[in-house]
Amino acid sequence: MAKDQPFKLSQTLVGHNEDVKDVIFVDPTTIISCSRDATVRIWHPLEEEEEGKNKPTDAPAQSSDDTMDTDPPQSSTSATAESEATPQQPTTESAIATVKSLTPFTDSINSNAQGFVNCLAYFKPNSEYPQGLIISAGQESLIDVRPPGYIGPDAAYLLVGHSGNVCSLDIHGTTIISGSWDKTAIVWKNWEKHWVLEGHTAAVWAVMAVSDTEFITGCADGKIRWFRENKLYRSVQAHTQPVRGLHRLYDAKDGAFISCGNDGVIKSWTDAGREIETVYAHNAYIYSITVLPSGEWASCGEDRTLKIWRKSQCLQSISHPCISVWCVSACSNGDLVTGASDGVLRVWSRDPERHADEETLKAYAEAIANLTISEETTEIDKASLPGMAALGRPGKHNGEKIHINNEGNVEAYQWSASENTWEQVGVVSSAVSSGRKTEFDGQYYDYVFDVDFEEGKPPKKLPFNASQNPWDAARLFLERNELPMEYLDTTANFIVQNTRGTQIGTSQQPQLPASADPFGIENRYRPGDENANWASPAAEAPKVLPWKTYLDIANVNLEAATKKILETNAKLLAAGQKEKSLNDEDLQTLKALSVFLGKPSAPTSASAKSSAAVTGGLSLLIKIITEWEGVQNVPALDLLRVLARYSPAVVLHEVDLVEILEAVGCFQPGNTSHAVFGIRVLLNSFHHAEGIKYVTDNADDIIKKVATAVSGSANRLLAISADTLFLNYAVLFAKSKDEEHAFGLLPTLITRVKAGADSEALYRAIMALGTLLTSGRKVVSAAKEKYNAKAIVEQVVDTVDKDKEKRTVDVVNEIKALLK
Repeated sequence: MAKDQPFKLSQTLVGHNEDVKDVIFVDPTTIISCSRDATVRIWHPLEEEEEGKNKPTDAPAQSSDDTMDTDPPQSSTSATAESEATPQQPTTESAIATVKSLTPFTDSINSNAQGFVNCLAYFKPNSEYPQGLIISAGQESLIDVRPPGYIGPDAAYLLVGHSGNVCSLDIHGTTIISGSWDKTAIVWKNWEKHWVLEGHTAAVWAVMAVSDTEFITGCADGKIRWFRENKLYRSVQAHTQPVRGLHRLYDAKDGAFISCGNDGVIKSWTDAGREIETVYAHNAYIYSITVLPSGEWASCGEDRTLKIWRKSQCLQSISHPCISVWCVSACSNGDLVTGASDGVLRVWSRDPERHADEETLKAYAEAIANLTISEETTEIDKASLPGMAALGRPGKHNGEKIHINNEGNVEAYQWSASENTWEQVGVVSSAVSSGRKTEFDGQYYDYVFDVDFEEGKPPKKLPFNASQNPWDAARLFLERNELPMEYLDTTANFIVQNTRGTQIGTSQQPQLPASADPFGIENRYRPGDENANWASPAAEAPKVLPWKTYLDIANVNLEAATKKILETNAKLLAAGQKEKSLNDEDLQTLKALSVFLGKPSAPTSASAKSSAAVTGGLSLLIKIITEWEGVQNVPALDLLRVLARYSPAVVLHEVDLVEILEAVGCFQPGNTSHAVFGIRVLLNSFHHAEGIKYVTDNADDIIKKVATAVSGSANRLLAISADTLFLNYAVLFAKSKDEEHAFGLLPTLITRVKAGADSEALYRAIMALGTLLTSGRKVVSAAKEKYNAKAIVEQVVDTVDKDKEKRTVDVVNEIKALLK
């Protein structure tokens, strides 16, 4: 395909429900993405028989993963962890040739974190890792390494070393380099910390491994630094603002590369640090840059555009219907994929065979044309603007923008040299208030607020345009200034309070479903409330006790779980164990169950209670769980966990649920994988009336068994699962004022709080204890007099990082107030 052909939309991939922060176009049939929704996803073409069932649209949709999944990484290199993996390897070239030119992609979740996931790297397949490895990192300061499609709860490797948000990753051979807000880069070899690259004065936003011993970093201080092993040997003031991206030039063997930054500039460099070329590329922050096989560059940023470059010549500028385009990656076939603030991935191609149909392209163009954008100058005099006739003349250069007065409405157009036409890129809103805008950092804004974060230090500038989503503007402000995301609501509400009366864009704060993770980054307590005074952003915390919502853990990789069951079934048949294997009818039942779990109905519906897919699927899962041995039955336990969330049939089955779980070792100490999934089956049962009756009737037995299973274990997932179950019980007993059962749970919670080594598990145990105390005065008295609960929670405060775990400190303070 001629490289002068314009890129057009090929596909829209909807799955994430928050900003897509990084993406890798591994090959024409494999895309890996990560997001602020705490997930890493793998995208593959649908199987031919599934085509047409899931038509993508160009609007962010609520992900099916609208429930909490606490599957953060846990380091494990055991044979068990390896045997449970069901990787789906990126497609080989021969397989690629058989894929249809425009087969829709579908996603599966490869991992879940406990905070934003910011960056990715891909470890190519080799003899030791034939499926390759996906490397991801983010807000947790940890680096998660696992095979594609792995369904187990633990990561293959967990790299621990950073003390701040990890925001960049790169790999050369088997050597990994990571950059962090902690002002360091770390080089990892053999899955262990090898070198720490120091000398940065701010966050390390970009990293590049030139070889196993040569590394380049881009820093928020605007400097690019060169390291040989862990020795800094060159530093250049490359950009006037933070460096956001580094990328090696295509086929560069000598370390030549390009960089981009918040100053809107792209620069190319020799390996010796000599600047080759400077391109003033965007009128806003550039977040990501990549190099195509043709040698051309592609960049994207906060001006919501993807731009294609042949050195300093802009070949094409593609607008996106969102605030920011965070990331771009190139494929070996010349296609591009972008990830944006609307949670959507978009694939772009020059090949007409891979272009979307005309209806889709037209709808996308209309979405761009209907965007509301703010004026880019201090004033726009409508009377002096040209009319529609001005669109009859060609533009002077690619990307030229003009304003048109179309019957009193100001419309923005951009010249597309590749299409030889003017493309509408928005409807311009007039400046607010006084009619004049304020300049900040080379751009004009409706508002620029002064925000005092630290006494005695200059205020930080918070820019905002009336057409922006306040939460997007708040997030960008916090990221630019490397401030904690705990201030997100405070910042956004400050904007809302101080811009009332102004027409704000239609998009407001995204509303998470009630079942979404209340303890993940989006719903955890953040300091301040709607009326917070900015002079003191860390306003008094709103009360969170008692907690009133049952938590669940219901995300699942259906494709991987069912695939593993089928693989094990094939092995049983090959071994002549026909009595344990699944017959054709069983396989059809498994398929029907997977369809139901993929789009489950409400637990109160008839289909959830008594449909053939549910009743037959439940019987099949119980057969697999009770007849297949060892880790062979773990995928079936995983599916039972999800079914328990959506169908009361699990607790109504003729064979008692606790007996089933006990029979396969779910409460046996040391049997971690089974315990994790078994406990999650129980905690997911709190989401329908039948389940609540079951867990209430069996409360004492369940609490005792789960406490035994988790006792003495250092496994993070097991601790989180158990403490989530105990929190659900605390909510149940507090709601019903069931002091009798609350007395039974109290000593278990005291033990869990004292044992809390993991911050997330500890938080859940603390929340459970605080909630349980609201079930009655007798429980409070017992906690004070018999268990000395006040001293125990005070010890917790002494052991946690008070800055990172302010949420825990706040709950402890509430508990102390209850114990007065």
